[in-house]
Amino acid sequence: MSGERLGPREWVDAGLRALSRSGFTALKADTLSKSLGISRGSFYWHFADVGTFHAAVLQRWREVALENIVAEIEGTPGDRLQTLIRRGFSARSNLESAVRSWAFADEKVRAVVDTVDAERVRYLKKLLVDAGLGPDVAESRAYVINWAYLGRSLSPRCMEPEGLQAIIEDLSRLMRLRGRKQT
Repeated sequence: MSGERLGPREWVDAGLRALSRSGFTALKADTLSKSLGISRGSFYWHFADVGTFHAAVLQRWREVALENIVAEIEGTPGDRLQTLIRRGFSARSNLESAVRSWAFADEKVRAVVDTVDAERVRYLKKLLVDAGLGPDVAESRAYVINWAYLGRSLSPRCMEPEGLQAIIEDLSRLMRLRGRKQT
């Protein structure tokens, strides 16, 4: 990239790639500028400090991991719940795992992760209510789906596409089963 002018978006995207590959310790001006073949001055031209950069990386992760997905699912015809489950369980999970690891080391990151988790659960609950479940059952199942996704994202084991598809269909079917009687 030497010789190219990088804007804040390119730095943040490089940060996401570094985070996904090497973890949060790679989110430093020196490390990133060397990997991009560009001076550290370019970094500081766009970001007041590393903390400001970290906030921008987390905002971009939120867009990638939540906002863009919700917009995509909302624009998809058919079974939105199964589409969301399929998308989440089929996606590479290095970035999700890296952000969660970072959250264990940094309270500010933990707060962002907690907010994203809460918004994911709210959206899943909405999809489940739309599928005919009562709000209480929908909320508990939304947590189950989110926890299953997080477990999948933290699991290094790869699965054959046919097996993964069967799990996605089973999970989608299980989440729609009528639950306990509403009070």
